[in-house]
Amino acid sequence: MERVRVYLHPVGCPKANVDLEKVSRGLKDKGFEIADLPTGALVAVLFGCAFIDDAKRESIDTILEIGELKREGDLKYLVVTGCLPEKYTESVTQSLPEVDAFIGNSYLDSLPALVSDLCRGELGKKQWVGGPFEWGRSELRSVPRSSPWTRTVMISDGCDNGCTYCSIPHMRGGLRSREVPEIISEIDLVVGQGAKEVVLAGQDTASYGKDTGQSDLPRLLAEVAARFPSQWIRLSYINPDNMDTGLGPVIACYSNVCNYVDLPIQHASPKILAAMGRRSDPDWVASRIDALREAVPDVALRTSVIVGFPGEKETDVDLLLDFLRRIEFDLAGVFAFSPQEGTPAAALKSRVPGDTAQDRLVEVTGVQEEIARKRMEAFIGRDLDVLIEEVADTGEATGRSQYDMAEIDRVIRISDCTARPGDMITAKIDGISAPYEWAATCK
Repeated sequence: MERVRVYLHPVGCPKANVDLEKVSRGLKDKGFEIADLPTGALVAVLFGCAFIDDAKRESIDTILEIGELKREGDLKYLVVTGCLPEKYTESVTQSLPEVDAFIGNSYLDSLPALVSDLCRGELGKKQWVGGPFEWGRSELRSVPRSSPWTRTVMISDGCDNGCTYCSIPHMRGGLRSREVPEIISEIDLVVGQGAKEVVLAGQDTASYGKDTGQSDLPRLLAEVAARFPSQWIRLSYINPDNMDTGLGPVIACYSNVCNYVDLPIQHASPKILAAMGRRSDPDWVASRIDALREAVPDVALRTSVIVGFPGEKETDVDLLLDFLRRIEFDLAGVFAFSPQEGTPAAALKSRVPGDTAQDRLVEVTGVQEEIARKRMEAFIGRDLDVLIEEVADTGEATGRSQYDMAEIDRVIRISDCTARPGDMITAKIDGISAPYEWAATCK
């Protein structure tokens, strides 16, 4: 009998890819085939995002596009999961007739059974499968996809920080840390599948263990690094409010822990930080960064900032620019404030006009780009270990060093390279070939 083909489509943040990988494994274990395209598949599963308005619009647009394939007979069933149905359960279930079923984030283990019911025609009406957020419901585990050498393992989910602009607690629930043996077991699995790099992720990895009191991020990082000495171990999403002073010494102690920390500061005006619900003042954050750099002098720092937050004045923007110049982050994502329905920030008065917010975004981005180039110039002449991700027919290879995250950060272009994707080589940085790109040669 021909196996039922299921198409999986992620929208939005990288965590959607993590959920997609786990669903893929669960479906394969139940005998389904994963399709590369929606046409020709019997079922499409879309992982919808609702973190910001652009992601929400992209999710809805994609649902409508796939729904059109249903009307044309190229697809029979459409299932939507992820944060979109978690946040807008009532509205999406009523307004999207294209969708046959919705399933909550904590109930992804139910998806293979749901797809089976759809294929047997046993779902007579639109379904919502959801409930309380909890670990341990799902036995789904990661499977390799387009980049099997770089894998993400969630160490926690949900968030208790209470930032006024953020809807993550509503969509993902409160902080829930995984037990260390469970994390180690999943890393064992992905390493056995060929992972060269393991990214430890969560909504705020700095808060890991605060809900259980059984461990903390530095101890977990040390255990993972010691257990997997041949893999790069990378941290992501470290809220500086919660960053442990013990983190820098652990990074310095283990050569396989990437000298890279993602610290989303969001702003540097005390007034705006307080309105955002952030607990730390800029001087305190700067002191933590200074301590981190003292322990790991060449650590690469990424951050993200929001401009145009309600009540923001030009003096607040000046404070942000001064802080960026003072700290010199290697990389920064700059975003204009986007009010999220149901969050305290969405109800704040003193909205910044959209064109003003865009002007500030351009200004802050311009300053940060100058800083980023200066930071890149410091690498010229250095030999770096590079994980090769792509090799073109021309022989040019593209890869990354420990100082950059996959898909969002800087890349290294290496000419006349005989390496293959997944290989780890040494390359000399010759210069900057384009914004956020180095030119290099094999050693």
